[in-house]
Parts: sequence; structure tokens; C-alpha cells
Amino acid sequence: MTDIAIPNEDRTMAALTHLSGLSSYIIPFGGILVPIIIYLTRDDSPIIRAVAKQAILLNLIVFALFVASLVLLLTIILIPVVILFWCVLGLAAVVLPIVGALKANKGEYYQYPVVGSTP
Repeated sequence: MTDIAIPNEDRTMAALTHLSGLSSYIIPFGGILVPIIIYLTRDDSPIIRAVAKQAILLNLIVFALFVASLVLLLTIILIPVVILFWCVLGLAAVVLPIVGALKANKGEYYQYPVVGSTP
């Protein structure tokens, strides 16, 4: 699905759907709720639904990795590793939706590397 072009009429919505994953920085759980709302309301566009599914899965993966790494924080030796991991995870959670939005604005379908393909 990586060779699929996004039609002109869906480019703006696809870019906003990628960026909707960043809404959790403003609205609690918004990074998952906003893409779910877009996914449920856009039955007419399979591209927008696929982008919304990617945004949902990215945010769920980031949340799961953050929670799993909290266990490692309990060990004193691994605290620096966990802090470094959180920095990389946070950077990826911000950069990937922005890259996806820029590519969607150009008409390219972008799959997040940590999510993979979503049919």
C-alpha cells in the first residue's frame, strides 16, 4: 500500500489525520480518540481510514512502550537507559506524524516504520 497516491481532495484530511496523533499533547487521550473519530466517520475514503488506523496504532505502541519501560525505571542501574529511551520514543512520537503529514500533503501514502502495513 506504499505506492498508493492520495487524491487531491483527500490530501488535507490525510495530513490532518497524521497530525491528529499529536493532539494528546493538548487533550488527554486525544492522540487515540481523534484518529478513532476520524476512522469511524470517514467511511467514504479508504485512504483516510488507513491513515487513521496508522495514527491509532502508533499512539498505542508509544503508550505501551512507555508503560513497559516504567518497570525498568524501578531498577536504579537502568534509570539512564530509560530516560534515553523516553527521549528517543518522544522524538519518534512527534517526528513520525509530522513526516507523515508532509508526505500526505504531497500526495504520498506514508506508513509509520514502527507500525508497518495496515490493510
